This record gives sequence, C-alpha cells and structure tokens, in this order.
Amino acid sequence: MNELDLEYPPEAFSPDGSTLWWELEVWPGQPNRRYGAERKIAAWLAFNVEVGETFSMRDLRSAIGAGVPNDDEHLNRRLRRLRADGWDIPTTKDDASIGAGMYRLDALGWHPGAGERPPADSISDGDRRRVLERDGRRCVVCGIGAGEPYPNEPYTSAALTVGHRIPRALGGDSKDINNLQAECARCNEPVRHSLRSPETIDQLRPDVVNLSREDARKLLSWSVAGHRSRDRVDQIFDRVRQLSVAERMILVELLRSKSGTNR
Repeated sequence: MNELDLEYPPEAFSPDGSTLWWELEVWPGQPNRRYGAERKIAAWLAFNVEVGETFSMRDLRSAIGAGVPNDDEHLNRRLRRLRADGWDIPTTKDDASIGAGMYRLDALGWHPGAGERPPADSISDGDRRRVLERDGRRCVVCGIGAGEPYPNEPYTSAALTVGHRIPRALGGDSKDINNLQAECARCNEPVRHSLRSPETIDQLRPDVVNLSREDARKLLSWSVAGHRSRDRVDQIFDRVRQLSVAERMILVELLRSKSGTNR
C-alpha cells in the first residue's frame, strides 16, 4: 500500500486534477469549509486497499493524518459511519482471523471518486443481526460460513455481510428485510455491481422440471430449510470454529484418539 508505487486513475483526484481526494484539506471551491475525514477515509480505501486486504489504524492515519485529530477513537467512529454508504469493514470482534488492531475491507461503498453521494439507505444493526440469524450465518449464494476458507483458496477466510436481492440501483429497499440476505464478501461484490434483478419462478421453472427425482428431493430439502442441507458433523464444526486455539488443539487430540489416526 505504498502510494509512491501506485498510479491512480483520474477519478482518484479531486476536480483540480492534481490533488488526491484524501489529501484535500478544504472542499473544492470552498476554501472556508474543511474536507471531512469520512470522505477522505472512503477515498483512500477505494484506491489503496483491495477487497479482502487488511489495513491498520496507523496506515489510515499516515494517509489522511494532516488536518485529522490524532485519535484512534475518532477515526474508528468515522469508519463505523461508512456503513451507511455500503462499506463493510470488520475487525477481530467480527472475525477472529483478523489480527488485533487490524481492519479488513470486505465490501466497497460510496466514495468521492464515484460521483454524487446517493441518498442514505443504510441497513440497521438490528436488521443486520436478524438477517444473519435467519440465514444461518451462511452465504445464501455459495453456502460458505463466516471464517471458513474458500474451497479453491485454502488460505482465505470468508466474511459475511448483508446484501440486497434487488440492488438499490434497481429500486431495492434496505428497509425491507425480505430484500436482504446474508452474503459473503466474494458473492456480494459481483451482485452489488451487476445491477440485475433476481430470477423469477417462471425463469427458474424449466430447469426445475427437468431435474431427476433424486435431485428434486435434494433441492426440495434445501428450499424448505432456506439453505443447503448440512449434516451433523457440519453443524458440530460450526461450534468447533468458535473454540480458542488451545481448546481446538485439545479437540484435535480427542479426535485423533477416537478416529485412530495420527494425522
């Protein structure tokens, strides 16, 4: 994330064409109005941190420190307020795999380089919790749970967010809990920008009627449950993931003894 090694696109610069958004001290054309920390943070994240990457408060303060109070809690509040613009930035409180004092960018939101700021349409913390609980804290698109590695990328760690079935740009409502669903960051980003409405039953019906009896029964069980069926071992592993490292090592030895293997 060394800015000296980066070449920024035109939208990373303020209207004067030479000053990066996060380096502004005052609003363009308004010399008596200080440029806000939230906008500077959003701009820096958008052009310096990739989705899935982590950053520290030191990185953030170093990038936008001039003119911003040198106070971690001040910047933490500004980070939290970015949620209203669609940003998802979990910490170790949300996902134990994120190191202490670190933040991870899971979903991009609005930033100054994206044009006019859309009207506020944020998801309340209460609705966020209800949606995650309703969907079993698993991505409804691919089925992965928070903290699990993706099958083709064993060193990654999935993080959950709340997405929209119908994107806001197509009229989807953030206040309608039926339009909200649990999504991992990987599935959320394409959905967020695809601007496609979800499929209807009429579009899905031809593929469903051509299923074999066995596949129809499987899809039936998933549809009734609202997620892919998972067996008893899957359910126990969800609990295993919440153990501390020390407790997990005790469990590993217990399982080795029970299964008769040293691996």
